[in-house]
Amino acid sequence: MEKEAVRYGLISTSQIGVNAHLPASLDSKNSEIVSISSRTASKAKAAAGEHGIARWYGSYDEQLADPEIDAVINALPINMHCEWTIKAAEAGKHILCEKPLATTATDCQRMIDAANSNNVLLVEGFTHRWNPHLRKARELIANGAIGKVVTVTAVGCSHRTSPEDLTSVRYSAELEHGALREVGSYAVYATRFVLSAEPVRVNGMAYDSGDWGIDTTFCGLMEFADGAVAHVTSSMEHSDFHFQITIDGREGRIEIPSMFEDSGPIIIKSPDGENQQIIATPAPNRFTAQLNEFSECVLTGKSPEFPPEDGLRNTAVLEALREAASSGRSVPIGL
Repeated sequence: MEKEAVRYGLISTSQIGVNAHLPASLDSKNSEIVSISSRTASKAKAAAGEHGIARWYGSYDEQLADPEIDAVINALPINMHCEWTIKAAEAGKHILCEKPLATTATDCQRMIDAANSNNVLLVEGFTHRWNPHLRKARELIANGAIGKVVTVTAVGCSHRTSPEDLTSVRYSAELEHGALREVGSYAVYATRFVLSAEPVRVNGMAYDSGDWGIDTTFCGLMEFADGAVAHVTSSMEHSDFHFQITIDGREGRIEIPSMFEDSGPIIIKSPDGENQQIIATPAPNRFTAQLNEFSECVLTGKSPEFPPEDGLRNTAVLEALREAASSGRSVPIGL
């Protein structure tokens, strides 16, 4: 008898896990989160009780040893993705890993090699590629709706809501977070996604507002082989929360005013700006859509729409942007 649902273990009690992946699994047609783990038993037990998860573990190793878990959702801090993805692969678990896939392209390749060697599936959890507005924008650009793309402006910014934000993982140099990886990664990914292309060279500038050892604001430029140039901005200290992208072509403009508004519109403007078309994009829960596809791949052997090499390429761009900011020089993308 074929298995009807993939049984997941949630690695970490982080907010993205319990507030996004867990609700998504409840609506999924083929996915079930059956356990949660933490570095302390008390924290894992409390999270399991609060969120109605069947089993809990006081260590990640204990969870990976559970033979009844088919796959894990790696929701750990970014600098821990590589270690625990490799350990999960070696334990025979499929891995849906939160974004960015790792801190370096080298680590991404290690994760991919481990997944391949152990015949398990690895996918980076960039849910926004499931949003209809980004998919529609990519389709319009590929079909020449705005002519040749000249520039892209992509913004991923959040804001501090309380003093406790300053003690979160986002401000941790030890955990290798910061504005570019935390929120700028969305802007970088969205640009690559809608253009269906990879940058060949980047420049970057970073600012640390409080000697945190991380970038609290980051601005970057990405140059593409066809001459298109993208400007990406990320900050954790804006006055408001906004994620948007504008693509300007020789024959028009495409705007997505809010990439985090899953059913938000696409606006297409004529070259003179006098005519515009607004396209509605009703959307499912993007985390549920992601889980459904990942589980389908696990259950049927289907290849994922976005293989882990896509995560490696995005990480390579983030890595190059950071290098450009620290060196003050343009950095080529060598993939």
